Amino acid sequence: MEDLIKEQDYNEILENIIATPQLKTPKSYDIKTLIFDLGGVYFTAGTPIALKKIERLYGIQDKRLLKYIFSSDSDSIGSQIRLGLITIDEFETQIRSKLRIPKYKNNCIWQFWFNSYIPNPNMPEFVQYLSKSGKYRMVIFSGNVRERIKFLDKKYDFLKYFDDTIFSFDYQYNKRDIEFYHELLDHINCKPKQALIIDDHRYVLNNGQSLGFNGIQYSCTEQLIKELRKFDVIVDIDF
Repeated sequence: MEDLIKEQDYNEILENIIATPQLKTPKSYDIKTLIFDLGGVYFTAGTPIALKKIERLYGIQDKRLLKYIFSSDSDSIGSQIRLGLITIDEFETQIRSKLRIPKYKNNCIWQFWFNSYIPNPNMPEFVQYLSKSGKYRMVIFSGNVRERIKFLDKKYDFLKYFDDTIFSFDYQYNKRDIEFYHELLDHINCKPKQALIIDDHRYVLNNGQSLGFNGIQYSCTEQLIKELRKFDVIVDIDF
């Protein structure tokens, strides 16, 4: 009888062990490199803002054509300038031709475009904080225009806070090209799982994740700080 009770007790204990849900060990991260987009993350998404200014100033009726010209679609002049295939002067000439803007209206269209990019609230201060902390490698990964980078750096002096840059015009790829992300791999100085892409577009994060990168979709600097802490990124600052 005593042996039977012991056997029953043993079986109950065994059943309880099996039935008890096992706690999952929280995933830990070892982030070494932070990868920043520019337009839409460090800066405002300037193109939509610029299009509204240009539309009003020049009385543009064909809004779809205007949007297409400035887009990164593969056969648009917006794509060509981002890939470094034409200069900003050639871009200006082609825009005026396609939109039939008279030459006497000599405001530089590209200036409206470039000036529509302004730093997002608290982003310069946050990037400076991360850079000065020395804890993480800081990289820019951006589909951009060579002349716009020079213009914005002269105006805002931001490039000095980054360790490396990967621009579309240097590699003739944009962020829809997976080859661009392979180029990025050569600049992070760590494994992809130790790097984190910060971008405002989901497809960019999806492309990065296909190669092992972590990702955060940016909406504002305060949200970014909260998300970074989930990846064990050390952030001792709030706004």
